[in-house]
Amino acid sequence: MMRTNYRTPAIDAEICRTCKKCQARKSCKLKAIVQFESHELPYIDRELCRGCGFCLDECPFKAIKIKQ
Repeated sequence: MMRTNYRTPAIDAEICRTCKKCQARKSCKLKAIVQFESHELPYIDRELCRGCGFCLDECPFKAIKIKQ
């Protein structure tokens, strides 16, 4: 069952640069930002994310936004 969280961030695929060492991913204490390969677009696991927003400021390209 998917948890409903209206403050779950999302990664904007047009802005994300798929950094080899994603700063936002490193900052997530819950490991909710998942990226299997360094060249692949990361995604945010809604089951793990608690909507704290720490990742928003960590992305140098501002590719993470709050979904409404």
